[in-house]
Amino acid sequence: MNDFYNLTGYVARWLSLGQLRVLTHVRFLPQVLPQVFARPWRWLAEHAAHQVLCVSEAVRKYFDPSNACVRTLYDPLPAHGEALPPYMVSANVNNAKQTVRMLYLSNYIRGKGQNFALEAFRLAYARNPGLQLHFVGGDMGMAKNQDFRQVLEATAKAAGLTEVVHFDGFAANTEAAMKAHDILLNFSEAESFSLTCLDALYYGVPLIATDCGGPAELFENGRSGLLVPNRDVESMAIAINKLAADVALRRQFSAASRIFVRQKFAPAHTYLLLADCYSRALAGR
Repeated sequence: MNDFYNLTGYVARWLSLGQLRVLTHVRFLPQVLPQVFARPWRWLAEHAAHQVLCVSEAVRKYFDPSNACVRTLYDPLPAHGEALPPYMVSANVNNAKQTVRMLYLSNYIRGKGQNFALEAFRLAYARNPGLQLHFVGGDMGMAKNQDFRQVLEATAKAAGLTEVVHFDGFAANTEAAMKAHDILLNFSEAESFSLTCLDALYYGVPLIATDCGGPAELFENGRSGLLVPNRDVESMAIAINKLAADVALRRQFSAASRIFVRQKFAPAHTYLLLADCYSRALAGR
């Protein structure tokens, strides 16, 4: 079952008189859900599933630490590898204009942090006029997401940032989008894992992310990326200015992040473990 609010597997197990084996994946942060629902779902997962597979330690912490059937199983690295040449920090630095291009790659959904990024950029830009910010993402055809994007665009216009802040729609080639920029930002309020952050680290694009759950487990703060407090705009702006001004630090992050994620999220630690979980379930173990 994908996420523990899906109760059909438990019903099916009951109808099978306990013979059906149930594996429950938890891919979001239960801590941010209404607890009147989350707590019963947690109890069912811990008592009715044979295994509960959490996408990060941030998710795992929500469950009973003594329950051996609950384990962390990270998402894997991009299966297709890198289709484009390796990312090079030096190739993205314009020495004449000192322009540093930042990318915010996320659908326009409240809670994904674009509003914090825009405010942090406004503060950082006042200290460094060489900055640019590019928002890329879809609205999923939903009116509330379209409204959110319009609010962001209106805010950028009111702040006089239309020349340096740009908004675009969905990008099919995220590797190309990331590698065309100098820094990737992710200031989400809650993330169980964040494939966007993982991809940026995998491609070697310097990352600044919020301490909002899973992203803190994807890199080493200060060595392969920068982690800032959740919803702390001033800290975000400081981190932007720090990384934008330090080409050597960006090169360090680029090299270190590529090594770190390839080791931590190697097949033996991700999808091969998943295969083992299902093999054991099929074998009745």
